[in-house]
Amino acid sequence: MEKINQTPKPPYYAVIFTSIKSDHLENYAEEALRMENLVKSQPGYLGHESASSEIGITVSYWKDLESIKAWKNHKDHSLAQTRGKSTWYSHYKVRICKVEKEYGI
Repeated sequence: MEKINQTPKPPYYAVIFTSIKSDHLENYAEEALRMENLVKSQPGYLGHESASSEIGITVSYWKDLESIKAWKNHKDHSLAQTRGKSTWYSHYKVRICKVEKEYGI
């Protein structure tokens, strides 16, 4: 059964990472798993959801903008970003949004 992440009462922030992978994916899966495990221990991290087919979409949720900036600048994450830009992704876009309202069942 798929799980939708439980987030706190808004406001909080969402980082939307949309990507198209290149044909050069050596060590990609291992590094993606390592980053997934590492991000879970970052201050302000609230969770994430991900889907992938022709376009990959990962949405991570954060307490505040400072936490997002700290993750972006984390040494290991920075190295993974560099590898992603040079090797793993042919295109990507990052969007940062403030979540002001949510609802669902």
